[in-house]
Amino acid sequence: MRVARRRQLRYNLVVSVAEIKQQVAELSPTERFELSAFLTELDEQQEAEFRKTADRRMQEMDAGKKISAEKFERRHRALQQRGR
Repeated sequence: MRVARRRQLRYNLVVSVAEIKQQVAELSPTERFELSAFLTELDEQQEAEFRKTADRRMQEMDAGKKISAEKFERRHRALQQRGR
């Protein structure tokens, strides 16, 4: 029952980008400023996470955890063939 309820909530919360834009256009300047600050904060958090992941992967590569270009290409082709 809980799973079905969560799915229903997710379905009800789905809105299109066009709907969001329409609603944002109706916000006051103060509300748009708050939304802008919120979105900027989200971008900064995601950028920080990306940097952490990239730094960790670079350290792993520097420590020798890497594969050859040929092996990478073989893996890439295999994933493409599986539709990934």
